[in-house]
Amino acid sequence: MVSLDKTMWIPMLLIYSLPVSDALRAETPVRGVVGKNITIDCHYESQYRSHTKYWCHGWTRRCKVEVETNGRHGRRGRESITDNPERGIFTVTVEDLHSGDTGWYSCGITTSGLDPMFNVQLQVSDVSGALWGKQRVEGVVGRAVTIDCHYEAKYRPHAKYWCQGWTGQCRVLLETNGQHGRSGRGSITDNPARGIFTVTVEDLRSGDTGWYSCGITTSGYDPLFNVHLTVSDEPVSVPVLGFLSPANVPDVRGSVTVSCKSERGSLPISYTWYENTLKISNNNNLDLRCRSFKQQSHQYYCKASNDNGTKSSEMVTVAVSNTGENCSYVVHFGNNVSGALRAETLVKGVVGKNITIDCHYESQYRSHTKYWCHGWTRCCSAVVETNGQHGRRGRVSITDDPERRIFTVTVGDLHSGDTGRYSCGITTYGYDPMFNVQLQVSDDPLSTFPAVGATIPGNFSCRGGSVTVSCESVRGSLPISYSWYEKTPSGDSKISDNNALDLHCQSFKHQHHQYYCTASNKLGSKSSEMVNVSISSSDVPCSFLVEINGTELEYSCQTSKRSKYTSRVTYIVVSGVTVLLLILIITFFWHRKRKTKESKCNTSHGEANNETQEMTVLEGTDVYANLQQLGNNRAGDHLDNNEGEITYAVVKCQRKTRSRQHAAENAVVYADVNFHRNCPKGIRKPHSPGTPENTESIYASVVS
Repeated sequence: MVSLDKTMWIPMLLIYSLPVSDALRAETPVRGVVGKNITIDCHYESQYRSHTKYWCHGWTRRCKVEVETNGRHGRRGRESITDNPERGIFTVTVEDLHSGDTGWYSCGITTSGLDPMFNVQLQVSDVSGALWGKQRVEGVVGRAVTIDCHYEAKYRPHAKYWCQGWTGQCRVLLETNGQHGRSGRGSITDNPARGIFTVTVEDLRSGDTGWYSCGITTSGYDPLFNVHLTVSDEPVSVPVLGFLSPANVPDVRGSVTVSCKSERGSLPISYTWYENTLKISNNNNLDLRCRSFKQQSHQYYCKASNDNGTKSSEMVTVAVSNTGENCSYVVHFGNNVSGALRAETLVKGVVGKNITIDCHYESQYRSHTKYWCHGWTRCCSAVVETNGQHGRRGRVSITDDPERRIFTVTVGDLHSGDTGRYSCGITTYGYDPMFNVQLQVSDDPLSTFPAVGATIPGNFSCRGGSVTVSCESVRGSLPISYSWYEKTPSGDSKISDNNALDLHCQSFKHQHHQYYCTASNKLGSKSSEMVNVSISSSDVPCSFLVEINGTELEYSCQTSKRSKYTSRVTYIVVSGVTVLLLILIITFFWHRKRKTKESKCNTSHGEANNETQEMTVLEGTDVYANLQQLGNNRAGDHLDNNEGEITYAVVKCQRKTRSRQHAAENAVVYADVNFHRNCPKGIRKPHSPGTPENTESIYASVVS
């Protein structure tokens, strides 16, 4: 076995560990805490966008690959990798860190030759993790940088700050007043729900380079986390061209505007437009109009410059088919063609929600297949395409409307990783028209106050009826959770984990109640205005008053205002019907009684012989009579003092026998005698000799 001089290992190891130029770079060292997650961003040059990326254990090209991309994503155990070609970054995430994860690792890119690599040292400690984040942060002159400081849940109510220095004597630059704070070029925002406070420094300068600390104010020793910020000058990147929305169909009345923007590089950046070698504009936008065209073909390009260099854009070609009053032309660069396709160039969405993008096209493309792809070049990755007029793939759907010449792309349940460059495209036999769209997905805080409103059901009952108060936050990243609280002297008590609160008569224990709703997502929590309930009657049916935002809503668990009016009308109608029925019943019995009277035998005792004959019929019969004085009739007095006078009476007799054969045997006849002052109709008043004419007479009719 041939032995090698040990000194030869030194240059060999150096060759193995050297990165390839500036093809790959990342932060090092990276510090993590046991049990937490950590992410490492590996930046690469544009020529490696389509290559496979990997993360390996070790710092030579013989390192052990832990995870690699399969397309854009990859996962193995606790490690995952995601590639973002548009930003030129692939991100490695290591979950549930162990102390044994400490060591050297490498970001790598698979190529046909020597793989570009960048060494990263990972340090995992057993500290409590009161504060942690990225220890090294890089920024670019003129641009902004954000630093996320993570903290433990017990520090949620504490004030947070950002200071210059790395000891307890550091100089405080920013601190929270509530959940926000701002001073000069810096701002600080606390998000207790996520356990993160974020520091943003704008308009960076070279002099901002140095050591800083995230800090938390406590009654004792303030937890600190040291961060080193490096601010450097950066050359501009190649300017990106785009049509400003809408990209007008070029004609004599309109224009097409092409924008030019360099997304990287130290600010300020200046832009200049050229036609061939002639400077025509010192603006980042180029307006193309019919009247400016003198030839059948024109070519333009844009230059972006800063203190560190200049870069030129791709060429913009204009083909003029007609001039004068019938002017028409086509503008194209890359895969973009003016007029053929147009849409919003910048579309913003919120995590957890849906977004739609309308892509407008010309009538000649009605029958063509439409698609939505990830990327701004013809090599973009197709996400979804139409099969007929519809298409769907995962969270993304596409619908074509040939009549309106629009196809609509819908992305559901947005993720922050959906941010990037996309294109509307139309499949043709030759050159596919495309339109570039920048999609930005961000977390959105909740609305300032969740909106509350009351809903009353149509019918009410003491046991089933209620007033339902709803709570909704119209803005904010999903998912959003809702909770209802009742405010009491002893503290706020949670009563529901729902966005709807049902108010029942049976649930009220006091004369007054106060409720409020909280809406929460991972970016924070907001509370609604107060809902005040006043009990006006605790009896059955109970009634109470709900007040929301100064608006009172009266409610009774039995009737509403409308039902009270209805009940009043119903009461009047029912009372009238009842009175009518009583009148009919009384009339019926009166009529029946009259019929009964007519069916009885009526006997008039006008003369003495008639009375004698009648009494003969009732021989052996006991007769009783009740003499009733009606009105002012003084019959009783006359009966005692009518010597020599004639008295008439109407006597009604009822025989209390079951059959005629017993009528004459031991029959008892009862009679009611009614006395009248005047002679009843049909009775002739007799005149006896020797009797004075003016002597008062009393008459009675006897009916048996």
